Amino acid sequence: MPRLTPSLLAAALAVAPLATTPLAAVAQSTAAGAPRGATTAARTPARRGAPDAPPVPLTSASISLGAAHYDARVDAHCAVDERATLTNTRAYLRAMYPWFGYRPPADQPQWRFTLELRRSPSTERYDQFVFSFLDGEKGGTIQTVAGSQRMGSGTVRVMRRDGGARFEVQGRSKEGEALRATIDCPQFTGSEGAGG
Repeated sequence: MPRLTPSLLAAALAVAPLATTPLAAVAQSTAAGAPRGATTAARTPARRGAPDAPPVPLTSASISLGAAHYDARVDAHCAVDERATLTNTRAYLRAMYPWFGYRPPADQPQWRFTLELRRSPSTERYDQFVFSFLDGEKGGTIQTVAGSQRMGSGTVRVMRRDGGARFEVQGRSKEGEALRATIDCPQFTGSEGAGG
């Protein structure tokens, strides 16, 4: 058995108050009328996709890649990041389906897309962007971001309205196919980490 030295005793005493803190906090919240065992997590908004999360408006997506056409209303993650500037590398506007951590059920489209735009001096035309689409083995990518390998070519027109925007992508993928996409996001959220 290890010998109890003054330094081990001091460390044990330093830990002891931490062990009793949660009980004191629960006792205070119960005394204040909060349900027993209530925590701050219960008062924060539900994580996207959780059973008690509010419904998210669906995004209309219409994508043509060569002769193939895809059209659906999907639970996409549409976000705006006000921390993006003309000189940093943050994506200013983003539309993504499926969002991080989301596995679409079998009755929903299994294809995926990501659109990320850098901030632009123009509020309607964005020349620096990445758009990628994948459906099994068929896919297409356009990347026109400065400082990155250029893939394909194209532009994105953005029509902002209310709390969202409509994106119109037009160009040619790095694979050489004509690519057109219209993504109508009814509502943006703020910048979020993985999980949306």
